[in-house]
Amino acid sequence: MTSAAMRFSVPATAQSRVRQLVEATNARAAVHQLTPYTLDISAPFLSDYRDTDGRLIGQRPTVTVTISGDIPRHHGWTVLARLDHDAEGETISSLFPGLPEQDAEAVRQYRAIENFCHGCAVARHRTATYLARHESGEMRQLGTTCVEPYTGLPIKGLEALWRFGTLKDSDWDGEEGGIPADLRVPVIEALRVTAAIVTQEGRYYSRSEEWKKVIPTASSVESYFFNRKAPEEWREAIDAEPDAPSTAAAVRAWAIQGYGSLSDYRHKVGQLARAETVDPRHLPTLVSAIAGWYRDQEKEATERAAQNSRPQGTVGERITTNATVTTVIELEGRSYGYHTQRRRLVKFQDGDGNVFVWFSSAATVPAQGDEVELTGTVKDHSIYGETAQTVLTRCRVAERQPVAA
Repeated sequence: MTSAAMRFSVPATAQSRVRQLVEATNARAAVHQLTPYTLDISAPFLSDYRDTDGRLIGQRPTVTVTISGDIPRHHGWTVLARLDHDAEGETISSLFPGLPEQDAEAVRQYRAIENFCHGCAVARHRTATYLARHESGEMRQLGTTCVEPYTGLPIKGLEALWRFGTLKDSDWDGEEGGIPADLRVPVIEALRVTAAIVTQEGRYYSRSEEWKKVIPTASSVESYFFNRKAPEEWREAIDAEPDAPSTAAAVRAWAIQGYGSLSDYRHKVGQLARAETVDPRHLPTLVSAIAGWYRDQEKEATERAAQNSRPQGTVGERITTNATVTTVIELEGRSYGYHTQRRRLVKFQDGDGNVFVWFSSAATVPAQGDEVELTGTVKDHSIYGETAQTVLTRCRVAERQPVAA
């Protein structure tokens, strides 16, 4: 008895459909006393997924399907192939599913005779015939109605088993034509694309900044992977960013360090970064790690520069300097009757690393990161930790972007 084996991969989400089709096919074959085939499905694994244009955009859970059984045989006869004859005289061979290579080679070497059947020897128009072989090596081309009388094999049962051959090339995602819902994006690729986009745009934009009519960075990352209408030149520019891969590796390492942190955000980002792939719905959280990493880099740079901080001016002196806002901290307000005065601690740092402190009760203050011209009266010189600070009062900040009170 010759054994047949078919092995192919399908999306993990299609497992139940494969089982149903195999069970239905076996049930139909059993009606004609044919032996059912066995089905084995592997554990899920991730495989590359390419879009319609061949572009690799991610990975998806996949399983390997193996369908095996004995090719039907009766009195030494087996049916090897179906020969479809078209109107132009061409013959297309369809091998019996899972046919061994030596049998497939025998089919390829056979010279089909159009409109002929060895069973009835009647020459008439036929759209299909079947190629049968005896264990003695004898080959016979048979019409549909002659297969069973000549070989003893039920043609309806054979046609049922032939369905197994169509499973491999079936469209398991249906006709939607969109991105598969179970697609996953490699973490390092998502971070690389994010790093490149931030480099090109100059900063990270969060979802909350959509009101500013800017495109959030996460939306740009999603477009890179999933938007089929995104300009190819744009993708090529992103892929050409030379420092993006090293930045992505540094961000991932930083994110993983936060796994297990008391901060829910750092823990979540670390959890995502530890995996090899990420679900698209978690992309916004993962790509926000770029902003967190940049903030930490800036904080470390600020702290290193602050080691050079020296007291500036003398008490009572009015001084002016160009500085960057490094910290804005909300303080407990002061109450005056029914009115509470809002207070904030604002820290600045100039190009030499000198630190200035302003305890502000102004309606608006500059935002962290703003570069401003700071004018104020020296109130005191203090030490915070190991950093020398110049405390200012009655400050005026020019060319600022105020934070609403």
